[in-house]
Amino acid sequence: MPYELFIALRYLRARRRQSAISVITAIAIVGITVGVAALIVAQALATGFREEVQDKILGGTAHLNLLKPDNSGIENYRELTQRLARVPGVRAASATIYEPVLINAGDRQEQGVIKGVEVDASDSAANELFASMIEGDPRELQAKETSQPTPATANEYTTPPQPPPVESGTTASPDKLNGIILGRELARLMGLRRGDVVTVLSGHTRLTPIGPAPRSSRFRVIGIFAAGLYEYDSKWAYISLAAAQRLTGGEDTAGVIQMKVADIYQVHEIGVRVLNVASQASNGQKFITTNWQELNRPLFAALQLQQRVIVIFFLLLIVIGALNIITTLTMMVIEKQPDIAILRAQGATRQAITRIFMLQGLLIGIVGAVIGTALGTGLTGIANLYHLVSVPAEIYSISHITLRLRAVDCISVGVLAIAISFLATIYPARTAARMKPVEALRYE
Repeated sequence: MPYELFIALRYLRARRRQSAISVITAIAIVGITVGVAALIVAQALATGFREEVQDKILGGTAHLNLLKPDNSGIENYRELTQRLARVPGVRAASATIYEPVLINAGDRQEQGVIKGVEVDASDSAANELFASMIEGDPRELQAKETSQPTPATANEYTTPPQPPPVESGTTASPDKLNGIILGRELARLMGLRRGDVVTVLSGHTRLTPIGPAPRSSRFRVIGIFAAGLYEYDSKWAYISLAAAQRLTGGEDTAGVIQMKVADIYQVHEIGVRVLNVASQASNGQKFITTNWQELNRPLFAALQLQQRVIVIFFLLLIVIGALNIITTLTMMVIEKQPDIAILRAQGATRQAITRIFMLQGLLIGIVGAVIGTALGTGLTGIANLYHLVSVPAEIYSISHITLRLRAVDCISVGVLAIAISFLATIYPARTAARMKPVEALRYE
């Protein structure tokens, strides 16, 4: 063992007359331990919350979307969907339509977003509806569509007779109504259950003898879904793509082709390949892509800022613990002046004296970092075991957050704590090295 390390370890075991130094040393170790543990738990909490939100978003929306710049319909969406499904990196693709609507059930009305989807077996991987259903079967949307009579075209002048308002809970022949799947919170707000009938009014209009009138259709609730995010569960509803086309008054077109990709962090590169294929398949027509990162950039930016604030806040605890190291070493230098003088007289260099006190402070930081890492890991495990971090289930659709502990976070926090502890030793160590043996032994 180098003699500098031997002396540093000996100084840490203070004698009876140096109990004050021993107490301050213990306080410094406790300070670093608490700071490291708190930062590890905070990092695990922020990471867990971000990944929970990301999983909910990716479970409720597509990874990559293809659409036209002017939001006009995609005419050759069937052929284009098949081609896009074969693009490297794309797992599945399907056509869809989004439309803001007003949903009416009796005396209750709610604004929402209708999403028209194709739900046959070939594109089930591309539709998030299959993973978020909690009541009913999404394939019933297609079954209802096959029994629907041929609809009137968008240009017909006549208007079919409007049925009277249907109260929640009334019955009607399933063969005459298409199905609709509501978000769990939307169904709760409107007091709807499976089998109830709703009227959906679109912002698009049709020409009638008395002038333009909003397009509307009646649907039977055939299922409930829960995407896991309140924004989706309280606003979204699903119908078949054909029903959405009739509701919007469009022809046989799709508004968006949504895709699931193999690697969610490669959506930009995959998007470039998708644009090339789409342009070639549509004779040079212009398309644009949007991905989950672009659509949710404000949310993830806010979560990233939150995590930075948490790191800075708990990093201050480690800095406070490092200040105690300065106090400990400064008092140690004053207490050990005769020892330093004797070591210098016996041939110890200034660099050796500097290393003694630097090693002493570094050992304090290492002990605090190791204990703090173990404590933070243990607290994270206990919090996950007993579900100690709870959140409002009505908003996030989860009752607690699972803390996600990453090895890189533990290592980086420990290394950072040791580095701060090392920096705190510089001033006391240099003070001890500049001490003159004669001045230190003058009054001994």
